[in-house]
Amino acid sequence: MRKKMTVLSLFLAFECYADTYTRQPDIDVVHYDLSLELSDASNVISATARVHIRIKRDGVSSAWLDFAGMTVDGLALSGAEQPQELKDGRLQFDLGRAYQAGEIAVVEVRYHGQPGDKGILIGKNGFGRRVFFAENWPDHAHFWFPSVDHPSDKATVDFAVTAPHQYDVVANGALVETRSLLDGRRLTRWSEAVPIPTYCMVFGAAEFSIVHAGAVNNIPITFYAYPENAEAAARKFARTKLVISYLSDTIGPYPYEKLAQVQSTTRIGGMENTSAIFYSERSFQRTPVSESPVPHEIVHQWFGDSITEADWDHLWISEGFATYFDALFYEHLEGPQALRSRMIRAAEAVKKYHEKRPKPIIDPELMDLNAKLNAFNYQKGAWVLHMLRKIMSERVFFEGIRRYYALYQGKNALTEDFQKVMEAVSARSLETFFRQWLYQPGWPEYEISWRWDEGKREVEIVIRQVQKTGLFDMPVEVLIQADSESRRETLQVDSEIHTFRIPVAGKPEAVQLDPDDWILKEIRNPGK
Repeated sequence: MRKKMTVLSLFLAFECYADTYTRQPDIDVVHYDLSLELSDASNVISATARVHIRIKRDGVSSAWLDFAGMTVDGLALSGAEQPQELKDGRLQFDLGRAYQAGEIAVVEVRYHGQPGDKGILIGKNGFGRRVFFAENWPDHAHFWFPSVDHPSDKATVDFAVTAPHQYDVVANGALVETRSLLDGRRLTRWSEAVPIPTYCMVFGAAEFSIVHAGAVNNIPITFYAYPENAEAAARKFARTKLVISYLSDTIGPYPYEKLAQVQSTTRIGGMENTSAIFYSERSFQRTPVSESPVPHEIVHQWFGDSITEADWDHLWISEGFATYFDALFYEHLEGPQALRSRMIRAAEAVKKYHEKRPKPIIDPELMDLNAKLNAFNYQKGAWVLHMLRKIMSERVFFEGIRRYYALYQGKNALTEDFQKVMEAVSARSLETFFRQWLYQPGWPEYEISWRWDEGKREVEIVIRQVQKTGLFDMPVEVLIQADSESRRETLQVDSEIHTFRIPVAGKPEAVQLDPDDWILKEIRNPGK
């Protein structure tokens, strides 16, 4: 017998799933002001971080930030040096006095050091030229600036990067200033006025070919590429404006000041850094140049960057959305078959990964953050949205997506937040759907059989669920094909064995389950 979860038990299930990051009860970072000096003489960077901290409760007189791998030269508040200790990945310090809830403390940290293999990658690109690229995902920002290095604490950020004059510097937000310092160096300042997660706070410095590619909805588009790959970048990024237009119309306004598409020397194929997406340089050097993963990374500007998971265990509301809306973009351009083929490939990836780890999407047992970049958070997350679209109807689903974005733009969210919005828009409970697809492993495995009852002019259809991972409660469309007619019926399958009797004018030639592939499933007997 299957037990259904109560609303209370579902709420408790959401609450008990949390990644292992220690949340800060006393502080909330609202702004980072980062000044960095880069040099060709060495890989050592010198920096000052002014971290604007909002105090969350009365009487706070000390605090800590995530920080590692650098040497602290001093820490001050309001010009007064304060005691500090850097130990075990934390910079602990005194605030100089007791603060009250709501006050802002500006902590100035002066530091230097040579980044290791995390945080900032300093080296040469494939053409032998020196480059600097921040690479923060998932929690590597604190290896080059003091921070609350977790996606639940979003903040605005300013960059002031001083580098040798030949370097172009790109970063999040709007370009504020480019100034020659008359000593062979140049200062570049960028400012991001929208709160973003630390894993998206980046800069890149290299010798770039920079193409101003126009604007869409008053959002300037710029391509940054190594000069040798400028033509390849133009091809790779050719449909950037088309992607932004489609997503803006489908979801809501683009949330940032600009979009820079940046070739970079990083270990990540594509990284959705807010308003400055980094792509691996190798992808520009293949023939032919692939558009992938451009639409996926642009989708992240809405889902992942603007609406950010509050907990790493809910990564699917970033990666699953990016995967599905990437596919929706191609459906928009090429038609339903383009989406269907992508979803079939996604299903194959899910089933292959399930063989390795038969767990649910929300998997708190999986502690390795890099291991969360898996087919469950990407492809199975996309399937959750695909099935929800069918269940809710086209119109209501996209109305829910727009409502969800409008409510959580610039904020953090969890799966339950998305569920509540979709329930409100559809005026129906989605508790069972979210429980079984997010917190239960596997998918339905159906066996279907049928027989024709000549006397009653009915087809009797028997559907069995044979999976070992628990029953699923899903509406399943059935296509009944006969010489005289083809008929579709939607059957609610929620038990181990279900028998349905459907009047049909003539003996069917075939009965097909889920003919348009709206359900992540396996069919042991196709019913033909």
